[in-house]
Amino acid sequence: MLSFMVAAIPSLSQKECMSGLINGLAAFNLRRFDLYEGWFDDNSTVTLAQSDAYHGIDEIKEYTSLIFPSSPFISTNGLFRSDSSFVSVDAEKRSCVLMRTNHNRFQMSELAGNELFEAAVMLKLEWRFDDKKIGNIWVYYDPSFFEHFFSAGITPAGGSFVCQTMRDKCPDVWAANNLASLGECETKLGALPIAEGENFYADGNSQSCRTIHAVFAVDNAHHCAHLSFKPMADPKGKVKCQKSKQLPVSTLFSDNELAKFATFVTEVGFEPDQMGWRLSPCRTQADCPAAGDMEEHPVRNSTNYYTNDATCVFEAPTKRRLLFGAQPQAGVCVPT
Repeated sequence: MLSFMVAAIPSLSQKECMSGLINGLAAFNLRRFDLYEGWFDDNSTVTLAQSDAYHGIDEIKEYTSLIFPSSPFISTNGLFRSDSSFVSVDAEKRSCVLMRTNHNRFQMSELAGNELFEAAVMLKLEWRFDDKKIGNIWVYYDPSFFEHFFSAGITPAGGSFVCQTMRDKCPDVWAANNLASLGECETKLGALPIAEGENFYADGNSQSCRTIHAVFAVDNAHHCAHLSFKPMADPKGKVKCQKSKQLPVSTLFSDNELAKFATFVTEVGFEPDQMGWRLSPCRTQADCPAAGDMEEHPVRNSTNYYTNDATCVFEAPTKRRLLFGAQPQAGVCVPT
């Protein structure tokens, strides 16, 4: 008679999993695309409610490239502060989850008017202990961030970028849409909403969705179909930028996690109505970046630099919102 012995899988403790995560991600830096194979695999996923889920190393690289200087819309993405905290351990899946909240300063490129602003982001990261890979990253920005970010990028120059990419990189898509000129394309694009709904979804029939996929399509023709005004399937049979999935944020983050994000935003100095972004405050000119200044980071020197000067302006801002009320005690950094 044959007998079988089944070895019991040892229970995974919080201490063990977090130790593995810290060791495995000691050098973790989302802009180090050359190291992604050490952190991600084909079973890894990054999900943002506003723009869908991205699976596998290549898709994750494309998605994350949007918020770094690898994007034609971004010049700098500095980091002022980053907090990490343990969330949970799943003994059955042998994984644990870490929360990271960041306070960043963005300088956008000339395509987006050199906009300068600060933002907060929350990342929930699942670490697979046994194969030492990231299973999931769930990303949260307050909807007001997307309102500002996409509005900054939706400019005449930005629209021209989308249409030129369709014409020059995606000639079959251009032909299928019967476009006779860049002007006609830009008019059609401009007639679409910037994004959809109060959460500013960027995965539907919108300008923001086509802007995102135009960035991808510059180097990857598989995204060409997503620029089309009429529904068109990509090589994987997927149709994008036509109907938003409207993924609820509540499927990715709990009320408690969102409350912790709100606490972090308050701690770094944002006002109650600035949950997503704010103009970068200043008390002297030294608080504002100048072209050639190194991008901020709390623990290491960046290899990226600001490309445009900003001036500390003390008059009440005329753009979008006041930072400190009608009689501000501090100014804001305004790109020049």
